[in-house]
Amino acid sequence: MLVMDKKLKELAKNFREKTIENRRHLHRHPELSLHEKNTADFVMKNLDELRINYKSNVGGYGVVGLIEGAHKGPTIMIRADMDALPVNEITGLEFSSEVENVMHACGHDIHTSNLIAVASILNKYRDEMHGSVKLCFQPAEEGSGGALAMINDGVLENPKVDYAIGMHIEPSLKIGTASIEVGPITSYPRFFSIKLTGNGGHGSVPYKSIDPIVAGVRLYEALNSISKEISPLNPNVLQVCAFNAGEAAAIIPDVCEIMGTIRTHYVEDKELFKKRLYEMTKSIAELFNVEYEIKYWGISEPVINEEKHTLLAAEWVEDIFEKGLVQSESFKLAGEDFSRYSVLVPSTFLVVGCSNEDPKTQYGLHNAKFNPDENVLDYGVLALSTIALKYLKAI
Repeated sequence: MLVMDKKLKELAKNFREKTIENRRHLHRHPELSLHEKNTADFVMKNLDELRINYKSNVGGYGVVGLIEGAHKGPTIMIRADMDALPVNEITGLEFSSEVENVMHACGHDIHTSNLIAVASILNKYRDEMHGSVKLCFQPAEEGSGGALAMINDGVLENPKVDYAIGMHIEPSLKIGTASIEVGPITSYPRFFSIKLTGNGGHGSVPYKSIDPIVAGVRLYEALNSISKEISPLNPNVLQVCAFNAGEAAAIIPDVCEIMGTIRTHYVEDKELFKKRLYEMTKSIAELFNVEYEIKYWGISEPVINEEKHTLLAAEWVEDIFEKGLVQSESFKLAGEDFSRYSVLVPSTFLVVGCSNEDPKTQYGLHNAKFNPDENVLDYGVLALSTIALKYLKAI
């Protein structure tokens, strides 16, 4: 077990109030993927105050800061995502979202304010650092390709990134715990939309219509049976999240639409889900005489924690998480586009506990009542700062 650097601990304490203030500002003013202009401006304002050089409009509204150490050495990149979700917040917090139907329901306000605080701390260690730190404030993590866009705009170059780290808060884990595991820690996230088109009509004479709802119900049942074709030892899920058809009590609609997501850990399972979804849709559409259209998308890979660096990182932060390093089962089927970095450079991604005994802190990610314990800011700031400083031989 390592003794935490006294200077680091004191700096984190000094910046704590500002970090909470930043988090609450971001929470009040969330922005959806590809629309993070004000969030990026807020990040740049903070970097300007710290006199940290940065590039803007990287991969959209991405911001990339650079802290160069006094001594030569490798470059570590620390990434935080900035976008929010189309969720109408009902937490009742005094700093609730002021934007209708937009909420930081996935903790990206925590991640962004964390990285601003980490930047403030690392900036004080320039003289001790052997290498550089890239501060990657990423837009569009929520399914909109933000990581890939930043990579295409050169975020991993000039200087070349040798190691990348990031984190995500997780309410299924208690405050004071974290998961830092070697190997794949998330899934292949895929998404689908199936449009079934029949021939609408009056509800009193269904025999004169072709009812797409009947086909939709049968397809819903069939899709939920695919997982029975996969070993129960393999993590997987197919979840229908939207089933839309009709708007009136006596009108059979023309269209029924089903939308959902598929998550798997293994390539063969990913391919089986896709194959069977197409086969079942075609078969049921023919059976009920409806037309069909399938949209299937998603290109992210699982996040891979590289063994050597991740084992070192776990050792470096072990004493920060006083309740222990644990496994995070619920995060294993999550999707996270940090994976785009992890397939190109050695990477470590932490899953950090953010709930306590209060049930209000235990609502899951993407829930309208999501309300993490703000003490998670302390753990995130200390963990990311420690890994960066140890990697650059500054402490």
